[in-house]
Amino acid sequence: MTDTPIVERAAHTWIERAEDLPPLAEALASAPWIALDTEANSMFVYRECMCLLQINAGGRLFVVDTLALIRSGPKPETGASQVLDPLRPQLERTDRPCYVHGGEYDVGIFKRDFGISLGGIWDSQQAASFLGWEKTGYGSVVERICGIALDKAYTQYDWGTRPLDPDALRYAIDDVVWLPRVCEHLVEAIHVADLDEELEIANRAVAGAGWSGGFDVGGFWRIKGVRELKPHALSVLAALHAWRDGLAKIHDKPPGRIINNESLLSLARNQPTNFQLLKRLGVKGWILSAHGEELIATVKAAMTDAGPLPARPRHREVLPIEEERETRLKDWRRAEAERRKVPLQVVLPAKSLEFLKQHGAGDLGAVPQLGEKRIRLYREALERLSS
Repeated sequence: MTDTPIVERAAHTWIERAEDLPPLAEALASAPWIALDTEANSMFVYRECMCLLQINAGGRLFVVDTLALIRSGPKPETGASQVLDPLRPQLERTDRPCYVHGGEYDVGIFKRDFGISLGGIWDSQQAASFLGWEKTGYGSVVERICGIALDKAYTQYDWGTRPLDPDALRYAIDDVVWLPRVCEHLVEAIHVADLDEELEIANRAVAGAGWSGGFDVGGFWRIKGVRELKPHALSVLAALHAWRDGLAKIHDKPPGRIINNESLLSLARNQPTNFQLLKRLGVKGWILSAHGEELIATVKAAMTDAGPLPARPRHREVLPIEEERETRLKDWRRAEAERRKVPLQVVLPAKSLEFLKQHGAGDLGAVPQLGEKRIRLYREALERLSS
């Protein structure tokens, strides 16, 4: 194995203007591989966005201030921003690896914010998981492979802050400084373990990840403790859930930082109609002073004129034959994983199991994330167990 050179963190190119993107595109074009990571501000704003993009292009480090580009670029009427379009052809290439770690979020935010589908995804967290490593976080795999203990002080940093703390920037750059060395090691380990096809399928699933987010009018059904509420309290909770989202949008904060779910449930249960009870229930002072009247009005309206509740999410009814298939498949998968000394997903991914449970093994080629190798190894068992 030829070690990938480790580059100095300080030797990076900072990009915050649109005119600096074409040189980065040229660097990407000539790179045999790229490694990337993103930083967002999800814990601090109502609708997070990609604030920073770190790229290691064949040993050259770049940090793109995507927040600056978004703010200074044209505002899209609908859909994604086009400010990263100069990079699109290179980022969507499938003929060379794009190293990521736990890349579903990165893939999803690229699609949502810029309409870019990352190509060539090779996910080091997936690889570590397929090898059966107990600790698969980025810091853990870097320490295991490179012997480097990374700083963890900025895991909850507000990446929308400008100027960035220099130490935070170094933390962000570290995410792509060590990633190529990590992936090079894991590529060889996966090959030795004869798991190339299984990992390729998993990487394709990461590349296909989408974005799930935004306000869900029925999201209150997922709040812990909702099943204990009486019907009239459910109406108040639904109204407060929608009211909180509107307030969060106005103040550009995550809804949970306006009023957390536990407090929202308490308000629905107690249905306060005066300031004294709001204070007793722990509503923040700034909410009382600025929005107390509308909070009380929301509670009263829900108590007196509650409309129909948003539909409660219903799980699909599982048929007895499906339960039997699932039990047989899980028992077999566990035994086979123990025999081969591999993780469960190596034998049969969760999505494959769910498909077989519902539809049986009449067409193994249609089973998601199964692949030719697993069909070759397990056709007889899967057809027998899924009958």
